[in-house]
Amino acid sequence: MITTLHIENYVLIDLLDIRFERGLNIITGETGAGKSILLGAIGMLTGARADSSVVKNGATTCVIEAEFEVSDYDLEPLFEEYDLDYSDTMIVRRVITVQGKSRSYVNDLPVTLAQLKSIGERLIDIHSQHQTLLLGDGGFQMDVVDCVAENDGLLGAYRSVLSSVKAVRARRDAAAEELAQARRDEEFMRYQYEQLEEAKLQPGEKEELEAQEAVFANATEIKEALWSSCALLDGDAEDNVLTSLRKIESSLESISEHSSEVAAIAERISSSYYELKDVCEELSSLDEEIAADPAELERVQSRLDKIYTLEKKHHVEGVEPLIELRDSLSAKLAMIDGSDDRIAELDAELAGLTDKARSIADELSARRLSVVERIREDVLSQLSQLGMEGARLSIELRRTDELLPNGSDTIEFLFSANKGGHMERIAKVASGGEMSRLMLALKSLMASFRSLPTVIFDEIDTGVSGSVADKMGEIMERLGAGKQIINITHLPQVAAKGAHHFYVYKSDKDGATVTVIRKLTDEERVDKIAEMLSASRVTDAARRQARELLGR
Repeated sequence: MITTLHIENYVLIDLLDIRFERGLNIITGETGAGKSILLGAIGMLTGARADSSVVKNGATTCVIEAEFEVSDYDLEPLFEEYDLDYSDTMIVRRVITVQGKSRSYVNDLPVTLAQLKSIGERLIDIHSQHQTLLLGDGGFQMDVVDCVAENDGLLGAYRSVLSSVKAVRARRDAAAEELAQARRDEEFMRYQYEQLEEAKLQPGEKEELEAQEAVFANATEIKEALWSSCALLDGDAEDNVLTSLRKIESSLESISEHSSEVAAIAERISSSYYELKDVCEELSSLDEEIAADPAELERVQSRLDKIYTLEKKHHVEGVEPLIELRDSLSAKLAMIDGSDDRIAELDAELAGLTDKARSIADELSARRLSVVERIREDVLSQLSQLGMEGARLSIELRRTDELLPNGSDTIEFLFSANKGGHMERIAKVASGGEMSRLMLALKSLMASFRSLPTVIFDEIDTGVSGSVADKMGEIMERLGAGKQIINITHLPQVAAKGAHHFYVYKSDKDGATVTVIRKLTDEERVDKIAEMLSASRVTDAARRQARELLGR
């Protein structure tokens, strides 16, 4: 439950600190005083979206902070999921800047808006005035039935399986579409692959062939150069290079004993001799290897022409991209060949998950059917207490073949406020006051099954008065016995049932209008309820009636 609420610079609220208690907390005030502003501020703590308009004029930021007592509400798993520090006393803070930026904190640790909303939904149930319209919404009606059937855990399991169903179906559909596209291109891909596979391409082959072509095409010129070079080094001429080096070496060796420098040079000449002799032998070997072979040249050029043709056809340069394309085509063709098996596997997985989802949906349906009559009887009993003795309610559940977000059921509440009246959808037959009473009856029923620390009603008693208002107050009082109820009301009969009473009003501060809220003392409470009874003119008779309502 909310223990303290701190609001700073929110719309018309300058600075506000409130301490709420367990039980029924009543909030009253004149129309336009700021009761809905207070509700909006609390909504910020449940993840409601905010913009710069909520920041009070002249301020740079607004801060909304609340302390919650949560020891009895099993929030540890949620805190663990979000990696937050858990404690039985939890502080939630929302900071909104004049630029429209928002920051949220739980126990001083930053959280996302989605996380704040998830936590907030476990802390507060806010029933605003417009939510009465939810009575005609199938989602809300199903939520009522699921709440009484205690289907939360089963619904979580169903939604998890349904999510898997959707994921597998998406994969299966994508695989089928990919296969269909691949099969449309299969013939062409096989033709391309066969061409590339037939070519037997090897990495680096193009460069090697181009080098061979250059040699074969210029074999005569190369051989002549090799032969002449070899002849200069070690030919028949007496002055060839090797013979000359030998002579130099011999001449230097004859004087090397007289000079160490000369001896070193003679060694270098000797080394040069043997190095050049090796060069000559290599030149001779190359000369022997190279042959002017037109047939070999034609073979190399033919192979190169094939590679060039494939390069041009596939708009690439080099053998390596062609090899990559060949391997890619091979993989795609293998995928086509194995796709039927893969799709069959996905179909089997999808069928298994679908069966599991339908099984859970069947269980949800059975549990829902088992509580429909109980809901009807409980709601009608409460409506009878609220002056609607002739009301009738029918809850129609229908099975479908679809896997819907909440199972395989559709739902419709049919209602008649009067005995003998025609049963119609709620939105068609219920007046404002009747819808308020019906909503309270449903909310009261749900509150007895769903563990929420705090339930907030914003003028749920609109459109009722007299004894009906008194009965509505009694219902809220009973609700407050087990949890914290905060109720905004204009009805003195309802206000008198509260254990705690807060008054909202406007005041002038530094030339500006601000909204103020304070807890009333016992005597102040008598006066305010008397004021509500007598339309602002407080008389002794109104005070006596107020005391009677308060049981004093």
